Amino acid sequence: YSLLRMPHIEPHERCMPILSGRGCTFKCNFCYRMDEGFRPRDIKSIVQEIEVLKSMYNINYIAFADELLMAGEKRTLEICEALEPLAIKWDCNGRLNYATEKVITSMKKAGCVFINYGIEALDNQVLQNIGKCLTVEQITKGIEITLANGISPGFNIIWGNIGDTYDTLIKGRDFLLKYDDQSQLRTIRPVTPYPGCELYYKAIETGLLDSIEDFYLNKCKNSDLLSVNFTNIPDKEFHHLLFETNKILIRNYYSKIQLKQIERSEKLYEGDTTFRGFRE
Repeated sequence: YSLLRMPHIEPHERCMPILSGRGCTFKCNFCYRMDEGFRPRDIKSIVQEIEVLKSMYNINYIAFADELLMAGEKRTLEICEALEPLAIKWDCNGRLNYATEKVITSMKKAGCVFINYGIEALDNQVLQNIGKCLTVEQITKGIEITLANGISPGFNIIWGNIGDTYDTLIKGRDFLLKYDDQSQLRTIRPVTPYPGCELYYKAIETGLLDSIEDFYLNKCKNSDLLSVNFTNIPDKEFHHLLFETNKILIRNYYSKIQLKQIERSEKLYEGDTTFRGFRE
């Protein structure tokens, strides 16, 4: 686990995933999570675990693996206050509802280097259809605040939501291209109605799925392919557009990573002994 390579981790740094809680305070219609509620962990126990990891295993990067560390402004600020004296790097899953200047500056001060955001769509009607409890304005403002404070955002965008059109899909692609800082390779996937989620029952209701067996045996072949098409765009055209979009995203990412690798090698031959190889 300590060899996990997370965003902005240095070659010599050691990482460990931990949980700050279980569950989520939101109910997006595509979410696979079957259980109800949010069960936050006592912050003192989080700090104690990190202190043990630091002292016994030389861990200096924490990957918060739970579904949502940013479960509210108050709790996020309390976690940051507790983490600040530990002098560690960390990343987490976050919510753009709470990505205010106050919260993000506090996270940066406490050592946060990456926040993985569930964006999903860049159209207000589609966001409403999903039950995302977000607006395009909140998304844009939160991403800009995150970047301005030196924290990298993770972009999770899914295509094929109820109400998606060609134009709404392109909005998601253009947003990612505009704000991506290449901290991770990010591509776009189609939404998948996993059995048990609200979207699954919508697919059953509208005749797009017959049963759980139909989903697993006939429809869900690969998470990067459509299992159920909730749009009016034909499957073949949808996949072609997704391919062309991800081709653009991949090329954009690697062209900029190439420049970063060249800069790293230049520093190596100028005497940077912290270099640990070109392979990630």
